[in-house]
Amino acid sequence: MTIQSILEKIKNNESLNNPSTKKLLFIVAFVLIFLRILSFAWCSDDAYHAYIMSSNLLAGKGFTPTPGIRVNVSTCPLWTLVVTLGMAVWNNAYAVGMLLNLLFSGIALFMLFKFIYKKDEWLIILSAVTAVLCTSKTYLSYTTSGLENAQILMLSSFSLTVLFKNEYFSKKELFKIALLEGLIAFTRMDCALIFALTSAYVFLFRYKKDEKDSGKFSMNKLFHVIPIALAGLSPFILWELFSWFYYASFVPNTALAKLNTGFPLSDYLLRGVWYVIRTSCYNIDGTYDPLVLFVPVLFIISVIKSVRNTNYTKEIFVASGIVFYFFYVIYIGGDFMRGRHFLSLFWISLLSCLYLKTPFRYHVTFKHCCIFLLVFFFGLLEKSPCWYTDEQQFYYKCTGLIPVLRFQKMENTITNCKNHGIQWFYGDKSYYEYRLYDPLLSRLPAIHQKDWEIGHMFRKIPAGYQKTLDTGINYIEDKNLAFYYDKLKFILSGDLFDAERVKEIIKFNNGTYDQYLYQYIEENDLTNPPKRHLKGG
Repeated sequence: MTIQSILEKIKNNESLNNPSTKKLLFIVAFVLIFLRILSFAWCSDDAYHAYIMSSNLLAGKGFTPTPGIRVNVSTCPLWTLVVTLGMAVWNNAYAVGMLLNLLFSGIALFMLFKFIYKKDEWLIILSAVTAVLCTSKTYLSYTTSGLENAQILMLSSFSLTVLFKNEYFSKKELFKIALLEGLIAFTRMDCALIFALTSAYVFLFRYKKDEKDSGKFSMNKLFHVIPIALAGLSPFILWELFSWFYYASFVPNTALAKLNTGFPLSDYLLRGVWYVIRTSCYNIDGTYDPLVLFVPVLFIISVIKSVRNTNYTKEIFVASGIVFYFFYVIYIGGDFMRGRHFLSLFWISLLSCLYLKTPFRYHVTFKHCCIFLLVFFFGLLEKSPCWYTDEQQFYYKCTGLIPVLRFQKMENTITNCKNHGIQWFYGDKSYYEYRLYDPLLSRLPAIHQKDWEIGHMFRKIPAGYQKTLDTGINYIEDKNLAFYYDKLKFILSGDLFDAERVKEIIKFNNGTYDQYLYQYIEENDLTNPPKRHLKGG
């Protein structure tokens, strides 16, 4: 019996296609997936770096983890602001973050099911998707975690719905695309790279002013679409302007700390490659998630095979964005949270596969399965470096939803995690996070070690700097660094609306004071000064 004959039997089976039975099966699948998500639900230590910013903002101490000095340690500002709104209603960061994660994950899943519901082969697709989502460790782990991933899944679902709805787009639809792209960038700046090529293509070559318009590119149309793009991107643009004015930087301090290290690119690429292997392959420690990368590969293969006979221009650009972001993740060295950065690629690929006019399952051959199995077991060849961890498994015992609900007082369980973000949030100021919170150290090169981990780079504390932090008076012994720190402290702690402060911000972002920083680095024989690939001083 062939796949085609099975599909025909299902399609013609009246009892299965009965609306009541169909809806019941979708509800059962939704509940099954959601129960799996609840069983994995947890909160990461990194989430508390953003939660403390929300808590301080509501307490009138500024949108910063360190009152008195304006530092942004959130790579997901829109998510942090949404959590802040939730905490204004219910002052419980863990509960608010968990509920919002579950809500956004549920909306994204509902949108996925809504599209499957319209398919003729809905039962086969529903079964396959349910199996994939119930099996993928990355999906189950990062639909919660207190991080921005669930919000990205929801916004990506909305974005793909608009993108694949029509071949050509009106001004209203272009605005929706730009707005969603802006909200994705506002949530996490680098995730906007996935849709950047597709959005640019739609704006330039798929805009129709009216029914008579051919849809071809023209300079006249370019002047029409630019204001639409700027209007849609305005939330993100306004945030960036605020960030520059408030934090004196367009990027969060965490990005400076992780990428502004002075380490050679080869180190980052090596860790990026191992990040892929540790995420997708079967590892000696027994943790893996091959599906999180197999689904994107499946989508890309489907597009390549289908493009010969069908006009799949938008799909090609979406696939190109996925490939581009994949190599971007490798370029930045991945992340210490295994699989986290690939979840958006997994979800977008899964939805995009369903939008393909030619069913993607016909493109999976025995040869592809063999290649997949070989890649899957590649991790057994040698033990990979321990640069990446299963964060969900590590934190679940103290921040997992089920363990937390077993105790009457939530804080008693969570505070057992002796980690910097959680301890700082609950008032233990001995856990000062030098790696992420400190604006001076993030601008210095990190101490190069053979087995350094992404997000866990350490800097040498300058002589007199600890006393400076303890007293608030500049005791830094090196004159060049002391001068640089005075300027930095002024723009991050001085009067927000001081005109002189704005001038100093401009000088900092133009590199006026970099010479003092580099002089200190050279005189103290630190790592070579990092290239100025990030704005922020």
